[in-house]
Amino acid sequence: MKVLLINQYSMEEAYELWQKGRSGSHHVWGKVELDQRGEIKMMIIPHIKYRFLNKIGHFLKISHLDQQIRVLMNLKKFDILYSPYSNANTRLLVFLKWLGIFRKPVVVTIHQTAFSSSKNRKTGIWFAKKFLLQYDASIFLSKKLMENTVEKLRIPSDIVRQRFTTAQWGPDIDFYPADLDPPLEACGYFISAGHTARDYDTLVEAFRGINYPLKIFGPPWTLPRTKDIPENVTFITSPMTYYDLLAHYRGARGIMIPLRYPPQKEGCQGMTSLQDVIALGKPTVMTRNSTLNLDIEKEGFGFAVEMGDVGGWRQAVQVLIDDEKVLKEMGEKAKKTFLEKSNSIIFADKLEEVLKKVYREKVIKR
Repeated sequence: MKVLLINQYSMEEAYELWQKGRSGSHHVWGKVELDQRGEIKMMIIPHIKYRFLNKIGHFLKISHLDQQIRVLMNLKKFDILYSPYSNANTRLLVFLKWLGIFRKPVVVTIHQTAFSSSKNRKTGIWFAKKFLLQYDASIFLSKKLMENTVEKLRIPSDIVRQRFTTAQWGPDIDFYPADLDPPLEACGYFISAGHTARDYDTLVEAFRGINYPLKIFGPPWTLPRTKDIPENVTFITSPMTYYDLLAHYRGARGIMIPLRYPPQKEGCQGMTSLQDVIALGKPTVMTRNSTLNLDIEKEGFGFAVEMGDVGGWRQAVQVLIDDEKVLKEMGEKAKKTFLEKSNSIIFADKLEEVLKKVYREKVIKR
């Protein structure tokens, strides 16, 4: 079976970083693990080749037009198209599939709810449903996300059984050696990193009342609105590779994940940072997101705080400062969750299962 992997960022670069030992295999979304098993050959299409096509696509409101045209030019080279970011770079292909022109099976992973379908208007829901059902298999990254989408778009139960499933995306099981991590009690600051749906305003206000260092890593446009940054808070806005960021993560007492987004766009926000929490065995304080598969409070490795709750953040962080027993227990439970419930092997198992099913039903039987 030959699978063509496309993505909204440079997957070939992510693969090269894994080969060099500077990034985990989970950023290649199952390719490494399935390559090692040998039954599925997963090929990466170059991210950008003809930039002028993307300029045309921008005018037509079709992102990644270059990639999609090159997919159409290489139909004989693959059996299944696999897109870990679903509609981000499949819009043209989905439209052609809708018209019956593009016939290759498409498998996607889904991170966000219901494709933000026009504020629940009937026409928006109709188009979102039609769009989603062009995919031959949709792997939702949480059960709640799938349930919300099924309810919002009114997907029939027989289609849900046939085409929908869930999978827990998790970190590379071989990339995070524990012997590099200092003891939690020896770590002297908290850390927060990322840029998607981040609420650094609330986090900074919380640490204004906490006598403990906080490091925030993010691009300049994520800086909080306030100009009065407390002395214990440091912003690092210069570009940094994930490999270099890991050194800062390892020295942290806990990882903070503050989020803010409108309810209608609730999805898997914070999921990537949560991978760092469990892989490194760090406690976390995180804005509550019931859509994520991993319940940090149920698993016992973090505190969930309501969106914008400065007092809740202060209270939770203070526990991690004062109580080393809780700190250690949470760190151990985070690592246990990584090894038993959320890692690259578990994700690859589900992906392999889905790809084989689609191959049997959509390729062999054709």
